[in-house]
Amino acid sequence: MMTHLKYWLKGLAVAATSMIVYAVALGCYIALMLLVISMEEGGDNLSALSVPLTEAVVLLSQGVGFQAGAITLTITPLLLTVLLIALIASFATRFGTDIRGFVSGSVFWVLMNVLFAHSAEVTLLDQLTGIIWKSALVFVTGYAVAAIPRSELTRRLLGKVQTHVSAPVRKTISIGAILGVLLIGIYLMAGLAAVLYWCLSSRSAVMNLYELSGMQTGSRVLTTIAVIVWLPNVMIWAVSWLFGSGFAIGDLASFTMWSGQGSALPALPAFGILPQAVSIPWVRIVLLCIPFAVSLISGLAIMLFNRGFAVRIGKPNQPVDVKRMISGFACSAGTFCIASALVAILGSVLFALSNGALGTKHLAHIGVQVVASTRKVGQPTALGLFSSWLVMLVGVAAVFGIRCVMGRIREARGMSSEPTTVKREFTVVPRTVNSTINNKEEQGDNNESTDTEGSGIRLP
Repeated sequence: MMTHLKYWLKGLAVAATSMIVYAVALGCYIALMLLVISMEEGGDNLSALSVPLTEAVVLLSQGVGFQAGAITLTITPLLLTVLLIALIASFATRFGTDIRGFVSGSVFWVLMNVLFAHSAEVTLLDQLTGIIWKSALVFVTGYAVAAIPRSELTRRLLGKVQTHVSAPVRKTISIGAILGVLLIGIYLMAGLAAVLYWCLSSRSAVMNLYELSGMQTGSRVLTTIAVIVWLPNVMIWAVSWLFGSGFAIGDLASFTMWSGQGSALPALPAFGILPQAVSIPWVRIVLLCIPFAVSLISGLAIMLFNRGFAVRIGKPNQPVDVKRMISGFACSAGTFCIASALVAILGSVLFALSNGALGTKHLAHIGVQVVASTRKVGQPTALGLFSSWLVMLVGVAAVFGIRCVMGRIREARGMSSEPTTVKREFTVVPRTVNSTINNKEEQGDNNESTDTEGSGIRLP
């Protein structure tokens, strides 16, 4: 009985500890930011709003938007979401995972978020059912990150897979999944590089917006740190911008590599980093070729390296393992299909999560068009992967063709050199015979002359 109770209590401990650490840290920062703003800007003491604002931000980090007066905010700060999931996973790993702890922890986590929703002083934009399933999804994700790699069920499934699934199929699936995640990670790093460039090139515009708002140094620093929680959202928008789709700030502004104009945007310092149009044509071409080039290089590396499929041709004097080569091409094609599908799925999920709203009218939709952005990422990725497959196929066929032609040429040269050797053998033998005959004739002549002289007969 006590053993079962221990597992139930572990789930409660995971949920409670994660929420306490997250909410207290977030609340302390919000209280500090509001206190500094109140001291520098004057006016009423804003620290009294720290508790309801903390509750609203805790719900917002789980996808629950809110409305406070004229402000409507539904853009999920993905950095806070990722940190919250990592916090749940770390405590679940520390306390231990079990199906009973998962159930108790999920229920308690949902109850705490429902309590926050009822005590929040802002108007939440989600109904009770939406709050329940969104908060439950966050806890399930964090708990699964800790539980799945360590569970006995995972070991059994992996054992059955190793028993009943062949090694080439397992290798195809694993490499395809790793390649898809790796490509998404590279694209996000490209988006981060683009955001950093925007920040460096637009720092004067951001400073002008801070001066127009009248914010002092402390308020600028703390609000800038607070805005960083939306950095993953902007990174995802930058990926869409780099690959040719772009993003929009409601119906007030649209940003692509060909245009970067807006009208009547709110004087928010964060909007100062939004990009301008790229005026140099070759730079646009290079940026648009990023997904194709990255996927092409990745595909060639997987097909050539030993940890991949090692589709290589040995030396001409080495025998060719045709079965292994055909298996390498077939497995790599399956790997590229899995990676392309995974990039499309993950890309669409990330683009959908990054969107939101800052208002109800002109700022009702901020972010990217999910379908168009997914197409701009997925199509060049699939094209680059299968281009690498075709390059390898053509290269292998060309090498085999060249070797076949060179072999035919060597055979032809060998056949043409054989008659010359035979002639030399037959031309040497007659010369030897003739010399022997001539020697005998000379000996005969000498004998005849001797006999003639002995008989006293002179020849004319």
